[in-house]
Amino acid sequence: MSGHVIAIDAVALIVAALGFHLAFRQRLVRRLWSIAARRGGGEPHAPRQPTSEDQDPVHYALIISGTMIMAFGILIFTFTTVYGS
Repeated sequence: MSGHVIAIDAVALIVAALGFHLAFRQRLVRRLWSIAARRGGGEPHAPRQPTSEDQDPVHYALIISGTMIMAFGILIFTFTTVYGS
């Protein structure tokens, strides 16, 4: 395998891991986003009322987008490895 195939595979695996975390590890992602917002000087959000994840509309958007990003990373990895070697 050449160097560019390995580099593209590494990026594709990172994209797939990011998509997995967006889809299935939402609490971790949201906690990281709130930490980044505080460090970036963003305005603090009003305290949220605890609700179940079923009532949160962002929950479904993260599942859909995370699954699509994860599938895109897996496809890039697969096609680059199969056709690039």
